[in-house]
Amino acid sequence: MNERQEILELLAKGKINAEEAAEILSSVEKSPEAAAAPVKPVEPIAPKAPEAPAVESGKKPSWFKVRVRNLETGKNKVTVNIPLGMVDFGLKLGRHFAPELEGLDYEELTGMMKNMGSGMLVEVEDEEDNEHVQIFVE
Repeated sequence: MNERQEILELLAKGKINAEEAAEILSSVEKSPEAAAAPVKPVEPIAPKAPEAPAVESGKKPSWFKVRVRNLETGKNKVTVNIPLGMVDFGLKLGRHFAPELEGLDYEELTGMMKNMGSGMLVEVEDEEDNEHVQIFVE
């Protein structure tokens, strides 16, 4: 079994989360010495407070983020952070279960997200449901 498979198995078993898996995969791909070392589960890191979405900085994004905030209280109702590599994987897997999206070019979509600078993709305020939705890459 190779290192990538071991990392994905740890993720599937819940021993590490998606963020930790992405960090480990990134380090394995970057350094040949790390690829030879055995993969060990890492201790979960306490989540940090959400920060404001980045304005386009020219840096290639590595995260796909979704935030849903209650307009009245200002509290986040939903916060989702997904490594862009996992978004690509999810889109490839999901296309088999959503035949109505047959004409969508997933490679072009994920390529655009990876090649653009960090920034907002979609921002919507729903005054009827009192929600503010942000989808961005960072």
